[in-house]
Amino acid sequence: PGAAALFSAEPATRRVLRPMTSFVLLVAALADAGQPPSPPNRPSNQPVHRGAAAFRRQVEQQHPAVLVVGGLGLQAAVRSVARGRPPPLREIIGQREEAALVSEAPPGFASLVGRAVVLALIFSPPMLLSWLAWLWPFFRNRVWYRMLTASLARAGTAFIKWGQWASCRPDVFPTAMCAALASLHSQAPRHGWRHTEREVREALGAPVDQLFEDFERRPIASGSIAQIHRAVWLNQTVAVKVRHPAVVRRIVTDFTLMRAASDLLARLFGVSGLRASVTQFSGTMVAQTRLDIEAEHLRRFGWNFAAWRDVRFPRVLAASEAVLVESYEAGELVSTYTTDLTLGVSSGSGGADPLSREEAHFVVSRGEDLYLKMLLLDNLMHADLHPGNILLRRARRYGRNSLALLDVGMVARLTRREADAFIGFLNAMGAGDGAAAARCVLRFSDSQACTAREEFEADMSDLFRRTCRGYGTGIQFGEVLRGVLALVRDRGVAIDANYMTLVTNVLCLEGMAGTLVPEYNVLDAARPLLDAHRALPRPLFRLAMPLVASLKRVKDRVCR
Repeated sequence: PGAAALFSAEPATRRVLRPMTSFVLLVAALADAGQPPSPPNRPSNQPVHRGAAAFRRQVEQQHPAVLVVGGLGLQAAVRSVARGRPPPLREIIGQREEAALVSEAPPGFASLVGRAVVLALIFSPPMLLSWLAWLWPFFRNRVWYRMLTASLARAGTAFIKWGQWASCRPDVFPTAMCAALASLHSQAPRHGWRHTEREVREALGAPVDQLFEDFERRPIASGSIAQIHRAVWLNQTVAVKVRHPAVVRRIVTDFTLMRAASDLLARLFGVSGLRASVTQFSGTMVAQTRLDIEAEHLRRFGWNFAAWRDVRFPRVLAASEAVLVESYEAGELVSTYTTDLTLGVSSGSGGADPLSREEAHFVVSRGEDLYLKMLLLDNLMHADLHPGNILLRRARRYGRNSLALLDVGMVARLTRREADAFIGFLNAMGAGDGAAAARCVLRFSDSQACTAREEFEADMSDLFRRTCRGYGTGIQFGEVLRGVLALVRDRGVAIDANYMTLVTNVLCLEGMAGTLVPEYNVLDAARPLLDAHRALPRPLFRLAMPLVASLKRVKDRVCR
């Protein structure tokens, strides 16, 4: 019935299906051609001929479901042959497991004390002037946020990463603060040329001037883990990512201090769950320091999205623990538009023309498609999916709008149980069912510590009555999620790291949508894919997803 409804849909939908239908009919005709007919009243003993004849009879009886399923199956088979086998990937993948692959001795007492003193000195200027920033908005917006950004940049990897995340959350932090922190995406502290030269020589086995036709000594960008140089290798422009010196040791030291501070806060003020969250975040950061693991992630994401012509991941050319050589992806960071242009402030990354309505809608809708495919099909989620890691290649310059995703050092490998629990939560939001949503959230941890389950379910039902009444009611997705997280905190509900990755990513997506296309409703737009996932068996959904995604894009155009 669903397939029949598709064939009776609007002309735009039929245009999407027509090439697929023609392809199926062509294959059926080729399969049937040249086969001798069976004698009357005698079944054919030729399987191909029997299958083609049966297929032709179904077509003659106008069974659209046969056309759809057959077309999807053939399309999937052709795509699978074109992609080949998935790239080899170690058994251990995901931020929790990969952290164990990084070996670093725990810091000594003297190192911890010395680092604590250094951090106190680094953060003393913004801390001492915080009272003035609270009283005087002009000083806070023009001076204090920049001081905070500079302190985070000097403090090291863990603090830079937090600043990068905070810069993409204008729904949580003040706009001017997000604008100041945005510079941490590409202008984190840089290391010297001598370190880059030594690491490249050790990783690739030859000096830089022998390997590369050209190598820019000045990095084009620098992040919390590594910095990136543009170079020419084998007549192609490449990006060379080089890990900062002593970054692993610094991360281990900083998070040892954070865990000690969380234990102290728990004893003095009864703050529960802080140590667990610090431990999860430290594992996430440590896993990012192995650039050869990031290369494995790039290969797998590239394979997963090989059929998407408007989505790219850098292509890996060479990799070691400290150096990654990948294809150079041109474009402009989406954070440039979300911060500089839409918020009406300057983060120092200007130079980009404002996005057209069509371009902004493409960024948001395709970003949602990416997230949903990773969640519904791949069970492998980019764990740092904020606008600072998404490049836009604009049609006016590159012929078509497309996205390139960067910095895949952090991933979340979802089990079937984790994916089903979060998808169930999204479906409960779409149905406006607070009780079902609460039951899904209680599955967000393998060791759930919440004892007030009935009270939590009642609170969630009350929240949904006020803020989440289902599809088509103008749900403010971010507001609902923040309300859910507040209830989680109040009722002591445990949430594992992979679920927080899913929540953080969808909040970044919702914030990007609210900034670039305010009328875009993230939950309503996701409904076609979520409904198809719920209604179809998993193998059939895998076949049908390209078609459903095409219908979603048609719906988006009509609504726009």
